[in-house]
Amino acid sequence: MLLTNKFQNSRQDKDKLGVFVIIAAGGNGSRFGCGLPKQFQTINGISPIRESVELFLSASFIDGIVCVIPDGFQEVYYKIFKDISNKRLLAPVLGGDARGESVKNGLKAIEKYSPKHVLIHDAVRCFCSEEIIKRVLDALKRGSKAVVPAITPVDSVRFNGCCAQRNDVKLIQTPQGFCFKTINMLYEKYRNSMESDDASLCDLEGVEVEIVEGDASNRKITYRTDVETHIFKTGFGYDAHRFSDDKNRKLFLNGKLVENYRGLEGISDADVGIHSIVDAILGALGEGSIGEHFNPKDKKWVGADSKIFLDRCKKLLADKKARIVSIDVTIVCEEPNISRRAADMKKIIADRLEIHETTINIKGKTTEGMGFEGRKEGISAYSVVTITLPVLFFG
Repeated sequence: MLLTNKFQNSRQDKDKLGVFVIIAAGGNGSRFGCGLPKQFQTINGISPIRESVELFLSASFIDGIVCVIPDGFQEVYYKIFKDISNKRLLAPVLGGDARGESVKNGLKAIEKYSPKHVLIHDAVRCFCSEEIIKRVLDALKRGSKAVVPAITPVDSVRFNGCCAQRNDVKLIQTPQGFCFKTINMLYEKYRNSMESDDASLCDLEGVEVEIVEGDASNRKITYRTDVETHIFKTGFGYDAHRFSDDKNRKLFLNGKLVENYRGLEGISDADVGIHSIVDAILGALGEGSIGEHFNPKDKKWVGADSKIFLDRCKKLLADKKARIVSIDVTIVCEEPNISRRAADMKKIIADRLEIHETTINIKGKTTEGMGFEGRKEGISAYSVVTITLPVLFFG
């Protein structure tokens, strides 16, 4: 059914459109793994259906565009296109239970315009180029009744247990172009067909399908991995604590108990090494600072083992599917000696974060008597943490 027009129709019934586009967006996108169908997802500020529509709106040779959408997502659709006033974008059409039924609804909606040609395009194949569209239309203008863009696979292909020649195999893309009368007749004749591809109806009828060159970049979004990549982010952490006057206070550095040295003053065990690592991890994740996660005014952190702060970081990393690439820690003090304890420290941190020890580098530096560290008033630590995490990209 044709929905109430919030967008003006571009022609009166008496006008004859030359080239019409049906954007097939009626699926629920279950394989993408989100509640909102993938065609409506916002990926870096852009939705696939909007990107596909804008591609055809930018082509002056396209006379009209109609989107076929699932029932219940009308408001989502109008929100996506609320700022587009181009009259070539017509009111959306509700889809059916299967793709074929949805396309048939789209064909029925544009039939009154008597279009000569129709392009049927998957909304989630939003990386298409104008060059592909022109190739399809040029073939239609030369007299072909059905045209599909296709590419040759780069991987080896086996069919029914046998190796097939790659040049004999074609991966079909959209937009698929048709003589309107031909495809409209086919959908009427084979209305109960379970074919998932428009051009497959031509095979049932014996209508020749012309293949034109597609493009590997004209991929279809099916799974999250189709629009997912990994980026690297780096965080910096710093912490410093003075030595405590409490002789019973123990010194912990990067989780290791350092015997025969005064402890550092602080709410928790004042482990400057771990505190700087935690701050760096939080920085890389964009999750604020250690004080925001472990309020120093909260009495439950009094005397706390700082390794539990690493547990919190491990959970945050897991929640964002992030992975630590490297941790580089510098402990600044005149004493104790850090280098001979670094191996033990790396093992403690690696075990707590469940990462490999080779991911961690720990070193000690002195200030040659300068500053509070040089005067043996306290210890400071600097950490740089690099992580990799998946993000959704578009284009």
